[in-house]
Amino acid sequence: MKNDQKDVVWRYAHCAGLWRRKQGRNFASLESDMRAGYEIVADGIAIEARQGHPVILTDAKDPAFFAAIFKNDDGAIPEMRALDLERLRGFIIGGEGELPMPPPRLTEPASA
Repeated sequence: MKNDQKDVVWRYAHCAGLWRRKQGRNFASLESDMRAGYEIVADGIAIEARQGHPVILTDAKDPAFFAAIFKNDDGAIPEMRALDLERLRGFIIGGEGELPMPPPRLTEPASA
């Protein structure tokens, strides 16, 4: 797997962990899984290292986040704004801009 492909996987995992914190994901094995050439890495992310194709094929643990990022599905995660999704797509897929930070409403525990 080429470095630019690894970067996409890293950015996706980092953003999924940050923006979908309530999902309780674990990406601790990501680097070793990619180095070993596994097709399913760190908590259910399916990857393929063919040039000219999307490196991330699916995300079994969070198909909604995958659809929002790679399928341009603005309705996949209703609580996320279209502007946030656009920034996340640019950052994850193209490495554009700075890491978009999630608003507190998505990361703080719900009040009783």
